Amino acid sequence: MKRILALACTAALLSVPAYAELRSGARAPDFSATASIGGKRFNFALADALKKGPVVLYFYPAAFTPGHTIEAHNFADAMES
Repeated sequence: MKRILALACTAALLSVPAYAELRSGARAPDFSATASIGGKRFNFALADALKKGPVVLYFYPAAFTPGHTIEAHNFADAMES
């Protein structure tokens, strides 16, 4: 019974979304993560990207799914060159 209760509590905690917010004009904390462009993955480091100019980060919950891939393409198409 304890094991079922522990699993239920763990599942409940994992199902709660995490929220993080930066105030307008605040500096983003430095981070690195796996990213992709055109389906090709690479290591992204915010500090390195900022050396090249302004950065726009776009996050979505499920990479490489049809709906989110379309959203990512639409987002990229809406950006000025």
